[in-house]
Amino acid sequence: MKVKEVDRTANVAWSPQSQVPIYLAAGTAAQQLDASFSTNSNLEIYGLNLSESGHDMPILASLPVDQRFHKVVWGGSGMAEGTTPSGLIVGGADRGMISMYDAAKLVKGEDNALVFSKDKHTGPVTAMDFNPFQSNLLATGGSESELYIWDVNKLGTPMTPGAKSQPLDDVRCVAWNRQVQHILASTFSSRCVVWDLRKNDPIIKVSDSTSRMRCKVVAWHPDVATQLCIASEDDHSPVIQIWDLRLASSPLKTLEGHNKGVLSVAWCQADSDLLLSCGKDNRILVWNPNSGPGEIVAELPTSNQWSFDVSWCPRNPAVIASASFDGRVSLYSLMGGQQQVQPNNRVSDSFGPDLGTPQNQPLPTPQVTCQLKSPPKWLRRPCGATFGFGGKLVSFETVPGVGGAPSKPAVYISSVITEPQLVEASNKLEISLREGNLGEFC
Repeated sequence: MKVKEVDRTANVAWSPQSQVPIYLAAGTAAQQLDASFSTNSNLEIYGLNLSESGHDMPILASLPVDQRFHKVVWGGSGMAEGTTPSGLIVGGADRGMISMYDAAKLVKGEDNALVFSKDKHTGPVTAMDFNPFQSNLLATGGSESELYIWDVNKLGTPMTPGAKSQPLDDVRCVAWNRQVQHILASTFSSRCVVWDLRKNDPIIKVSDSTSRMRCKVVAWHPDVATQLCIASEDDHSPVIQIWDLRLASSPLKTLEGHNKGVLSVAWCQADSDLLLSCGKDNRILVWNPNSGPGEIVAELPTSNQWSFDVSWCPRNPAVIASASFDGRVSLYSLMGGQQQVQPNNRVSDSFGPDLGTPQNQPLPTPQVTCQLKSPPKWLRRPCGATFGFGGKLVSFETVPGVGGAPSKPAVYISSVITEPQLVEASNKLEISLREGNLGEFC
């Protein structure tokens, strides 16, 4: 169900997992206009409190900026050391501009929240990702196959992962591997290139010559280091392909559920059985990519416009953020419920109470979200134990699979003896009763 909503056409980023309370950063989206045709641009931070009723989110900070954003990311750099207690917010904009902001200073309303700004790239910066192992490393991508690796602790000249990938093309997405810290994936319109930063060289190029895929985004499998998914924004081939780099001649499986191009995917870090996607068909789907050919396990309520970005909340994985072209950032919960979407009354408030309804047009009814077919991993008990009669102890645990195999449950039955003399006497009594020689026992 939809739990919160913000009336903004914005690129959003969740606060890092270690940040308490949960924040949501929203930067005004580039190449978009809202209903007021405003040309202003802001970087805003909203607070998330699911215990409060209503869909409104309190705005904690709003900073006017010169550029509109193509991408916004929020990393945990400096949180452990205390230099930036709430991490860094980075925005990629036109003309190769990258801007970094101190999130804690933004929330406090301080004037010196801008930490760094530089126009290093060629063209708009549309791809960015923080390294999950070394939070000071930021990968960015722009036009003409430009890829840079920034060290936010030493903001000077960034390094490159290797020679520019040919033919020159816009970098659509970058993503760090979730198991190996020096592996980086980048997508171009016709291919996905995987880089090894230790060698400063690409190690493999993934492309499907049998389909009309136009690569948009890439996401790594949270548990299997060699697996990734690539989404196609081509309306003639609106698919999500799962690849294993050990068998890179063809995709492992192809997820077909969207009717038009896929614009964004996000793999849940808390449960690798949940993959989120949104596309030009106005649908937001939740997949289980690990089950057979891959199945749709839930569908979220949608609007009449495309959602161009989806993401999981790192600290509360049951909450999902979606940004759409209708000027809204919507937050959904996978935990079910029948809460109705509140209508937007801004038009009727402006034109007066006698506006009425459009003729021959049915009133839109909120779609009911499909429930997950099985509980997500963060709700499952990883282990447990209970006592039975006669000193029996039953325990269970989840045994991780080997070599990417799925985890399997294991059940153990054991005996717990706290008074061995009593157990020995009980065994003698049972033997005597069975053999009928009670005299020996007495």
